Amino acid sequence: MPTKDMWFSHRENKYDVKQGKFNWTDKIEIWDWDHCNIGLAKSLENKLIVVVRSKTNKNSKYMGNKPVELRYMLGFELNKVSDPRSEIYIAWENRESHERAGPEERWVVQLNDNYWIWEWAKEDIDIGSSSISRFYQLIKEEISNPSIYSDNRFDVELKSPTDTIIPVIYQPAVDSLDNFVREVHCAQSKKADGSFEVEVTIIFNNEDLRKHAYGGIANTLYESFRRLRHGRTLDIESFKILVRKDLDNNKFIFEKIYSDDYQLEHDSIHGDKTPPSPPEHGIKYYFIDHNHPVVFINTSNHAMAEHDTNHQIWKWEYVPWMDNAPVKHGTMTRKEIEKQFKPIIHI
Repeated sequence: MPTKDMWFSHRENKYDVKQGKFNWTDKIEIWDWDHCNIGLAKSLENKLIVVVRSKTNKNSKYMGNKPVELRYMLGFELNKVSDPRSEIYIAWENRESHERAGPEERWVVQLNDNYWIWEWAKEDIDIGSSSISRFYQLIKEEISNPSIYSDNRFDVELKSPTDTIIPVIYQPAVDSLDNFVREVHCAQSKKADGSFEVEVTIIFNNEDLRKHAYGGIANTLYESFRRLRHGRTLDIESFKILVRKDLDNNKFIFEKIYSDDYQLEHDSIHGDKTPPSPPEHGIKYYFIDHNHPVVFINTSNHAMAEHDTNHQIWKWEYVPWMDNAPVKHGTMTRKEIEKQFKPIIHI
């Protein structure tokens, strides 16, 4: 069970988005996040993983001016943990508006060199009875007497729709990029041998270039081209899920949109081009069960893979079947989606 409603802090190089270009700077800052749920998992290599989740509610015009739940996730391998300690701390609740909390006493456990789990000290209990101490004991117990099974499933306190193949999408949560997901469509077809093929089409709000932005000029020209050629500025990308009787043989196909090991700052990645035929990639992770394979959007032109290449960055966690999800879930094919848009010119 995760430790709930905790503070999480992490130290990292500050990133910058200027004139449409994403890059890491040399400036190092500590970021503080409240109301987080902290859990433990095991990687396929049997390494202990700390998984931090947070969420917030926000009204969405795209979803009909209704409140939606934005979910965030950050995970890292645990190498070392400090004993719980008390210290005086000032937390940045909102760096943009320079809002701070403290200085006050906090109870904290440090994880590795750049992560901290903590809570504000309470008057009615001591640190030994705190949630922080219980989380510390949970880690120590797991290290000395492992109980968490090493598998490729994300254990999350959510219900899964039965017998429906719907992927869960992770994307670097950088609000200023405006490249977020709007819709996820899953068109399922049955094969003669009893297997299934699911064509997944993701509609993104935009496709702003990063590495080749050239002060925003390239983005303006690229948006104009997409509007003329495709009748839209939304970006649309598709991949396939091959679902076999032997679940270990389920595969992804990312034709012309595989990210390989490229990261967010790259904007012209189109791996797994054909001919002769696009390769199949094994599914590395599942969300809750085998009906929900996990896909990572890794680059700014929305190239994707079965693995994450942006470990330092918080991810948006898109769970399309949730009633209050910030994305629409549908079943249209790529061709059906494209028919909704009317190009101005034909090339």
